Amino acid sequence: MKNLITILFVMISYNISSQKWINDSNCDAQSYEILNEAITHLANLEQLTAVGMAKAAKMSDSGCECANLVLAAAAATDPNWGTRKAKLEGVNTQLLSSEEKAWYDLLVETTKGDENIWSEVYSDAINKFSDSPLISWVGIGGTGAGWDGYMAFSKKFPENSSAAFNMIAYGYAYGEYGEEPDYEAAYEAIEKSRELHQGPNALDSKAEIAAMEGKYQIALNNQLKAFDYAYFASPYQPKLQIYYRNVVKENLTNNLKEAQRAVQKAILDGNYEEFEKYISEDMKLISGDSNLQDFYEFNKESFSRGANVNWESFNLKDFEVSFSPDMSMAILTFYAEGSYTSGDSEDMIDYSTRASSVWIATDSGWKTVHTNWAPYGGGSGIPKI
Repeated sequence: MKNLITILFVMISYNISSQKWINDSNCDAQSYEILNEAITHLANLEQLTAVGMAKAAKMSDSGCECANLVLAAAAATDPNWGTRKAKLEGVNTQLLSSEEKAWYDLLVETTKGDENIWSEVYSDAINKFSDSPLISWVGIGGTGAGWDGYMAFSKKFPENSSAAFNMIAYGYAYGEYGEEPDYEAAYEAIEKSRELHQGPNALDSKAEIAAMEGKYQIALNNQLKAFDYAYFASPYQPKLQIYYRNVVKENLTNNLKEAQRAVQKAILDGNYEEFEKYISEDMKLISGDSNLQDFYEFNKESFSRGANVNWESFNLKDFEVSFSPDMSMAILTFYAEGSYTSGDSEDMIDYSTRASSVWIATDSGWKTVHTNWAPYGGGSGIPKI
């Protein structure tokens, strides 16, 4: 165990940031370094790494009680399922320095939800520890200092400002520091953040800002770098998929159009095996036919519904494809035209409908979950059953 801690400390010493968050700590020298790295990750919204670092600090020095505050700060506050309150109740406050105790008191108040009392506790803490980067950082969110608060923090505590510069980058991108977005300044702020802390969150932020500009290839490249920090169950994976789908949006759009045509051809051909490729086992396909009867679940038995229709021609055209913001769902609108006879009749019926379909992204590809058809432009739909 001792060798493990020594190796961990050596690894951290090569990559440790110069960000010292607590001026007065009861942790020993080695655990103090690990603790500050944990708080740096916590401030940069890299909570999982922060938790790991905090546990390492406790392994290095069992008396480093402030590490338990990191664990509590990373936990949820919801009284029904969050564990922050329980974690704080387990802290031995006798082992905390006065500065660490001030942070403890602020964390305790967050579990109670009384903003007025929190403000009083914070006012007392910042008066006593005006030179504490940690207490000042906690105050930005608690006091509602907002964008100006991040800028002020970066000037007062430049060596602790990786997280502040990250937020400043968003401020520039949102146009909070001027009349309109300043993406160049946003990227400069991200680089300042990364100079201080080589963590994945700044890469995720750079990707998000690039996506705001519509530069999805840049977004994808940076999100991949964030994802690479620890790919398994990575919190950066969902946006990675969003950026990738935006990069290949044109191909994806064309593929969905062809998929819709393939679905309809499989139905007309009575080929359920082919049709089954485009539906999900987890979500049924709900359909509304152009005869304007009730919606129903379209399944294998539904193939018999069109048995009395003899198609002379059938064509889908004028597709439009719209995606949800997270690129996990697509809505296709299109038109269909053709002609058919019904039953034993030889009378040709002109078919003209407008239609829409909903597709969702799944682990096994895009699947259709809803379709709706209605007569259009003076034409007819299919016969009623």
